[in-house]
Amino acid sequence: MKIKELDVVRLKDGREGTVLEVYTDPVAFLIETDEDMSLWPTVGPDEIVEITYHSK
Repeated sequence: MKIKELDVVRLKDGREGTVLEVYTDPVAFLIETDEDMSLWPTVGPDEIVEITYHSK
């Protein structure tokens, strides 16, 4: 599964959000959720269940 910026993903904990940043070493993703900005998670690929929308 190739995840890129602006894709919408569902996390293992049920939250859904938009990928704002993709880090490469180690691979991680900053996810914008409906929560306060200070609570936006940075997660590894193992925390993402599915991509619900692919950006173009």
